[in-house]
Amino acid sequence: MFLAWLIVTGGIAVVLALGWSLVVAGLRAGDQAGDATVTAAADAGQVAIVAVVRNPGDVPLVAGFSARRRLLPGWLDAGMTVRVPRRTARRKFRAGAHETVGVVPAASRAEFRLPVAAPARRYRLTAVLGQAGGRLRVVRIPVVSGGSAGAGRPARAARAGDRG
Repeated sequence: MFLAWLIVTGGIAVVLALGWSLVVAGLRAGDQAGDATVTAAADAGQVAIVAVVRNPGDVPLVAGFSARRRLLPGWLDAGMTVRVPRRTARRKFRAGAHETVGVVPAASRAEFRLPVAAPARRYRLTAVLGQAGGRLRVVRIPVVSGGSAGAGRPARAARAGDRG
């Protein structure tokens, strides 16, 4: 009887610890007031992706973009993702690791055109946004171009503020 009670109590403790760690991660990576939003679409006339960053905050932000071809089909892809990494001094977050880097003034929007190496139907746009307070957000957005998917239409849930 004591062994069963010990196992159940230990299981409850593990579930509570995992749940708390998910709550902490969600609060750290979740949307906050003043977070920038990113939208992306393929440019129908050229082999390029157009990314639009809206900065509602009162501090300018630095944005770095890179685009690459997506090999996975859309139904197997994770869709739009947003991460807030803890270790931000890594090489992949530096300006030299991105094809296009720019500054978005406070309380405004900016449009960035990213050339892509080869024409493809599906791309993945990676936007690294350095915001106020040293907060770095990494937004990955699937972009569909041409064909039956609709020329230049963003893939489903292609805005950083969307939840679906």
